[in-house]
Amino acid sequence: MITIWMDVLTPKQAKLFGYMSLVLRERGFKVFITARNYDYTVSVLKSIGLEYNVIGIYAESLKDKIAEEAKRTLALLEVLPEFDFLMAFPNPVASRIAFGLGKPYIAFTDSPHSKAPSKLSLPLARAVIFSSCIPKEEIERYIVREETIIVQFNGVDELEWIRKFSPDPSYIDRWNLKPYEYIVIRPPEIKASYYNTQKEDVIEVFEKIIKSAISKGYKVVYLPRYHNDYLQHKFKEYREFIIPSNMVDVDASKLSYYARLVVTGGGTMARESALLGTPGICLFPTKLYVNECVSNWGFPLYHISDLQKALNIFNQLLNISTEQLELYKMHAKEKIKMFEIPSEVSLKILEMFSKEAK
Repeated sequence: MITIWMDVLTPKQAKLFGYMSLVLRERGFKVFITARNYDYTVSVLKSIGLEYNVIGIYAESLKDKIAEEAKRTLALLEVLPEFDFLMAFPNPVASRIAFGLGKPYIAFTDSPHSKAPSKLSLPLARAVIFSSCIPKEEIERYIVREETIIVQFNGVDELEWIRKFSPDPSYIDRWNLKPYEYIVIRPPEIKASYYNTQKEDVIEVFEKIIKSAISKGYKVVYLPRYHNDYLQHKFKEYREFIIPSNMVDVDASKLSYYARLVVTGGGTMARESALLGTPGICLFPTKLYVNECVSNWGFPLYHISDLQKALNIFNQLLNISTEQLELYKMHAKEKIKMFEIPSEVSLKILEMFSKEAK
């Protein structure tokens, strides 16, 4: 039996690889999952009902990042079984282990702007799988062209789980939420290596958005990225401000589906909500190819790089009627059937590499 090691560093990776692992297991592969204890990563794996090994933590300073990656490398080597392939996003630790052990690394990415992990990982990849929304040259600059296959698919990563999604109105009961009477907010990943502009400005805009939502009678479900999150501490005494514990099985899709609006500083939750038919605002400082695609496909995704316009657009979108929101959902449910998902491409790559190895 072929064994695939999946190493998960973020909630988005947990969701993508978590759902992909279900498909791979159905096809007869054995999957071993390791995860870093960061943000809602473990919570997402728990919500899918998967077995996993938690190895390592998130580090903030440059020196601490290096030290933690060294510790995590040794800890992973202690628990890893014999495996045939690694599947991971740009991941310096996992890619180095796979390379050192002579195992093919199948990489996934939707973030060519994330330069440091890409430079340290993708040159070691045997294959890189990414959305056709992203120009090939954006990925080719990181790889060894003679040794790495690049494979594109007609879709985005989030479709892997959105295509399997079923609404669950009872899910939001645990926070006493009612459909369309709350906003989901996810702050920017300001400590990431690629996020180096407008940090104070974007936090100020999120603060204004939260105040506006609460003043208009909406509850705010806030999903912080870091334990020392400024907005979490500022609004924690407001009864309309809800922070789901990362110790429980938090499912962002189920939360987003019944939200009136989703606002995020990153891309994943905005795309996820838009693909479900819930309007999503992304306040990321630079262009994201995958966001542009989702908007052009007709889903309600709004990528706003001009922070001065963000609050006005937020307030405009709050005025969308419930009937219009229901129409968005009906149209989204049909549209998502048109696209490919990552697991379909992965199976073809695994089949090709397995034949080569015989």
